[in-house]
Amino acid sequence: MNGLLQDVRYALRQLGRSWGFTAAVVLTLALGIGVNSAVFSLVNGFLLRPLPYPEPERLGVLVLHEEGVRAGTGEFSTSEDDSHDGETWNWVRDNVPAVGEASYGGASGVNLRTELDPGGTARYVRNMRVSAHYFEVLGLPSFLGREFSEQEDGQGGPPVAILSYELWQSTFHGDRQVVGTAIHLKGEPYTVVGVLPPRAQTTQPADVWTPLRPGPTGECGGTNCGIIVRLRPGATWQQADAQLSHLRKPGFADLESKHKGHAWFHVVPMAKDLARDAHGPLLVLMLAVSFILLIGCANLAGLSLVRIARRTPEIATRLALGATHWAILRQLWSESVLLASLGAGVGLTLAMSILKVLPALLPGGLLPPGGATIDARVLAFTIAASLLTSLLFGALPALQTRRVDLRSAITIGSHSVARGSSRLRQALITGEVALTVVLLTGAGLLIRTLVYFETYPPGFDATNVMTAKASLDDARYHETNVFHTLLERSVAALKQIPGVENAAVGLSVPYERGLNDGLTILDGKFAGKQWGSSLSYVTPEYFDAFRIPVLLGRAITAGDTATSQPVAIVNKDFARHFFDEPNPIGWHFRVEGQTYTIVGVAGNVAKQPGMRQDSPLGVEPVFYVPVTQMDQGLVNMAHVWYQPSWIVRTSRPLQGITEAMQNALAQADPNLPFSGFYSMKDILAENLIVQRAQVLLLSVLAGLALLLSAIGIYGLVSNLVAQRTREIGIRLALGAQLREVMLEVGNSGIAASGAGLAVGLGLAFGAVRVLQSQVYGVRIYDPLTLISVSLFLALLAFVASLLPTLHIARIHPAEILRTE
Repeated sequence: MNGLLQDVRYALRQLGRSWGFTAAVVLTLALGIGVNSAVFSLVNGFLLRPLPYPEPERLGVLVLHEEGVRAGTGEFSTSEDDSHDGETWNWVRDNVPAVGEASYGGASGVNLRTELDPGGTARYVRNMRVSAHYFEVLGLPSFLGREFSEQEDGQGGPPVAILSYELWQSTFHGDRQVVGTAIHLKGEPYTVVGVLPPRAQTTQPADVWTPLRPGPTGECGGTNCGIIVRLRPGATWQQADAQLSHLRKPGFADLESKHKGHAWFHVVPMAKDLARDAHGPLLVLMLAVSFILLIGCANLAGLSLVRIARRTPEIATRLALGATHWAILRQLWSESVLLASLGAGVGLTLAMSILKVLPALLPGGLLPPGGATIDARVLAFTIAASLLTSLLFGALPALQTRRVDLRSAITIGSHSVARGSSRLRQALITGEVALTVVLLTGAGLLIRTLVYFETYPPGFDATNVMTAKASLDDARYHETNVFHTLLERSVAALKQIPGVENAAVGLSVPYERGLNDGLTILDGKFAGKQWGSSLSYVTPEYFDAFRIPVLLGRAITAGDTATSQPVAIVNKDFARHFFDEPNPIGWHFRVEGQTYTIVGVAGNVAKQPGMRQDSPLGVEPVFYVPVTQMDQGLVNMAHVWYQPSWIVRTSRPLQGITEAMQNALAQADPNLPFSGFYSMKDILAENLIVQRAQVLLLSVLAGLALLLSAIGIYGLVSNLVAQRTREIGIRLALGAQLREVMLEVGNSGIAASGAGLAVGLGLAFGAVRVLQSQVYGVRIYDPLTLISVSLFLALLAFVASLLPTLHIARIHPAEILRTE
């Protein structure tokens, strides 16, 4: 112990004397350990940290597993869908005794009004629909009141609501008498029956919860409801799966016959299900930050080799005085551990700062439940990372001391050992460059993907277009005449705004998903076929507002009323996919019992595909119908999930357009607030938020790797110049050409970089397969990306290798000869 303490004291003195070396090592390690700890906190939150519920290991999600044809691919594959209909909910309740279960719908926005609101003004809040026992299954107790009863969750049950703690505090000022009082939600009175505890987390964030009332019809009649389960005491997941295997969903036989596959239900632990979407991006990030740490360690190992080479006479003297090699190794490793500990401390501070900004950079799906925090696991990871790095950057240099020859080290100095370490430094540079190639290739592919989406042909003109959304999941607008009056009056008021050229309303707008619905083709060679398509109701001027070209026929007009012939506008992809005919004008299809006549073909616009979810942006079959001709029941159902958009096109950019739009809507209904205003650029950015976050993070990491590699190459050549100053001076005095000497010395860095480039390209061919599911519009082995990365790195290596050789020009041979 005394020897160890002595080593620590000596290490502190040595590091204090070499404060420049100490600062460089600590900062490099802080970057490497900091980004690793930050990303590991995400991994910890998804995969290691228990969910914030009692006995989280007993929580699961019901999943429909299908083997068959994926939409639009024509390939056999396996897909999973965690949504089910109300009939499935009944089956699980009645036939799977191993679990207690509950159902939940999606979270959407609704309008809330209370007696505390001044002037009765409504506000927009997030609403989630859940079944009875939902909070019981999650293990969330009520802070006040209770959760929904089965009677309240049944068809025709009384309208009741549960508030979040935060909404209770902000709106009701923590009034404990709120339970039993009435609030106006969705345009009708609801009775508050409970308040959740502070920071309670449900499967989706919400401000207020209402009964779902799952069943074979209504909101859960399609594939719109998820099911969570909790194992009963003594039951196992194997028992639950065995009981589920006997459940046969209607349509399974047709599905299996058509796709020659198999379909069944099974349960997935909730923690695994929540991490499903984040698994790929997190794996990429974890690999990237690991590469950063390895590159940093390689750089520091090279720096340590130089430092130990300069200390060779000191080490040789200690060995000559009787010190053992083990004592020297122990003392050098003590310095490495001290440096790694300092780097870990600064790195943890950096990690905390990164975690504060991550929520603004990452979409919600890439943030774990409860957020990413520094806990005991992250601390243990950081300590392990610091010890590992102390070995990685300290072991090789320390082992070099075993090759010290006492006589030459004492009489000649450090040059002989330093030259011997140059080959090892070249090998380290090769490894650095190889890892940098992999990171740059991955970042390049993601950048190419983002550019592909950013430049994807939109099919419309977004100039001076503003949209605003409002929730019409409101009992006041369930009647056809009231709903249509709202649209007519609000659109008329929007047109009165100075500078507005066109105004319209649509269930969805470009870049957004449409309403998925089934249809039956009535004409053409596919007559009788049933397909799924994307539907949007629109008002007149919708196509004018977006400048969507109508290629054939006509657009929606004011003459398309509830009493006229039902008509539809289809896009080019619809005509091609369902009719195999570029001009289907006059042909027919049926939706929800209504037969529509095609009167126009519009151009394709970029959308978030609704029928296939493998891409954030693309083209799919879409049809538009006049809002006046759409069944009101289907409209009301759509408004549960969708907020329609009010659209204006202005003649020039206007200041205050959002305020003018809100005032226009208030003329139609003072109690209907817009939930938000969005330019088309905003909507595109929302669709590409995952891609942009990945590009930003991986580009930053690739840039950091590039900087570290450049520093490593520069340091290698600079050290060679310093080592060979005497030799170079003599050669120049004997007539050697300055250019030849510079190239010869610089070739050391160029050769190491070239080898690293070759190795890196080989590694990249295997590593980029991790990005296969995240790259669109470009091949995974994209020649342009690989060539660009190679040329850029080669240029950087050339500059970093030759720049330090400029010091050779400052060498004065006469002075060198006089010192000889």
